[in-house]
Amino acid sequence: MIDLGAIDIFSKDVLACLGILFVTLILFFILITVITLLVAYVIHRNREKLKNISSGSYFFFLNFALFMLDLAYVPAKKVVNIVGGNPDILDRVSIDIRNVLWRKKFSEVPPKERIVILPQCLRSLDCKTTFSSIEGAKCLKCGKCKICKIVEKAEKLGYKGCYIAPGGGFVRRILEKVKPKAVIGIACPYEVNTGMIEVSNRGIAVQGVVLLRSGCVETDVDLDEVFHTLELGCKNEKR
Repeated sequence: MIDLGAIDIFSKDVLACLGILFVTLILFFILITVITLLVAYVIHRNREKLKNISSGSYFFFLNFALFMLDLAYVPAKKVVNIVGGNPDILDRVSIDIRNVLWRKKFSEVPPKERIVILPQCLRSLDCKTTFSSIEGAKCLKCGKCKICKIVEKAEKLGYKGCYIAPGGGFVRRILEKVKPKAVIGIACPYEVNTGMIEVSNRGIAVQGVVLLRSGCVETDVDLDEVFHTLELGCKNEKR
């Protein structure tokens, strides 16, 4: 039986082992961060090619890349900030990967089981709608912002619903209330990325669309990209 009292935790040997372990862990996290940044760079440079991937032969690499991005997300973002880069790139790469990985399953879900979650910042400053913490806000279709066109398109396709999110925590609440089988999220890169993680972790098919211009008020989005995403799996639908 080992006499724990006989072990000097402050001995040179113990401190040396702890020092080696600490340095090893630091080097490991540095290596993981570097690999993550390299993977993100390669995927970002080949973003258009990534969108056209449909074969499962690439999915192992994409799943590995996504695992690395999620694992080293915080330190990788700090490094990008330090070198003066755009930290949104990491979110965008993660979004692009999840879009590819979930595209087939999303396309198989009928529109009546899909919902769209929109950001309140996309509204016009003159918007008169009111918010509920449970169901968000409903578009009044005044035509003063692009939300109106998105809602009209979704309704034409037979979507289950469109919800304007009032803030943090809404995604979780609406998923529990509506129980959709597929979700389209539209927001700034960070919000789309975190929202897609929340949705995909529940096994729900998800697609994300990033705003053209971020901010707190009157942001913008590419309607062609939104409509294309809405139409995934919907045959013979014209705009």
